Amino acid sequence: MFRFAAIATLASSVLIGGCLPPPPGHFGSFVTPVTPDEYGQRLCRHLDLEDYSGCLSEVLDYFEAPRPDDLPYGRNSNAGPIAMVLDQQVYLGRYDATPLVTRFRVTQGEKYCQGGYDAFAGSTDTILAVRCSDGRRGRADLTSALDGRNGIGRLELEDGTQAKIVFGYTALGQAEPYPYVHWSDPND
Repeated sequence: MFRFAAIATLASSVLIGGCLPPPPGHFGSFVTPVTPDEYGQRLCRHLDLEDYSGCLSEVLDYFEAPRPDDLPYGRNSNAGPIAMVLDQQVYLGRYDATPLVTRFRVTQGEKYCQGGYDAFAGSTDTILAVRCSDGRRGRADLTSALDGRNGIGRLELEDGTQAKIVFGYTALGQAEPYPYVHWSDPND
């Protein structure tokens, strides 16, 4: 019995650690190291080249600034801000996650996208079914950073449009007010 439990624990650790290829349908692993540069690239990629470096510097400065460790715990341990760059625009919102149910909703003005999976309703994997207010549908795959409370993801809509996702308090602080205000609207 002990030997079986040890082997199961080791196998789970390898899978969770991202050493095995992702399951079919997933864009990436379940857990991965994420650097401030990666968060910045995802949050700033919608900008023109001349504004991109300023945005990336702002994101890196945000990570270098000392902040108190006042991340919410309890119900908010697996919930928080989420940002998605879709069609050259930043959508902001909130995600709520548990091992069996995850949901998110992001908005940009009147437009929104929302998605989720629910194992209790028959979802068989952690790919989030997504629908947007303009009628487009697709799927999102989220990958946690090593701390388990932040991370990155990717949305792919049926029409081939892709979006990058960043979530968590460490990466975003909070969705409202968005910490990277100078770079949230490429038309400013």
